[in-house]
Formats: sequence, C-alpha cells, structure tokens
Amino acid sequence: QLQKMFREELAQALDELPDNQRSVFIWNEMEDMTLQQIADREKENLKTIISRKRYAVQYLRKRLDFLNYEFFNE
Repeated sequence: QLQKMFREELAQALDELPDNQRSVFIWNEMEDMTLQQIADREKENLKTIISRKRYAVQYLRKRLDFLNYEFFNE
C-alpha cells in the first residue's frame, strides 16, 4: 500500500519537473547512466548535467517531503 502510494507520488512529481531535469534524474537513478554518459549523450557540459540533477533532487525532496510524515507518523 505505502509502496504503491510512493510510486504514484514519485511518478506525479517526476511529471512536474522540466523535461531536461526529469530526463537526467531518470537516466541517472533508474537507468544507471553516469552523469558523464548523460553529458556525452546530450552534448552538454558535465556541470550543466550535475546542476539539472541537483535541481531535480531538491524539487523531489521538497515535493515528496509529506511522505515522511505519512510513513513515520502513523
């Protein structure tokens, strides 16, 4: 039940990200690409890719913070 809720909320939060941030996050976290591989694939500077990942993680942490309360304060 809680895993299903988390997956649904994560999917919704990922959809709210800008495309370039969402892609970097998914490729790195779910498809195990390195940030350098992503930079090469996208023909972008590595620092740009690192920034996109950081912004995505910051947003997702803030957006999904309420789940900490749901999981740990039942």
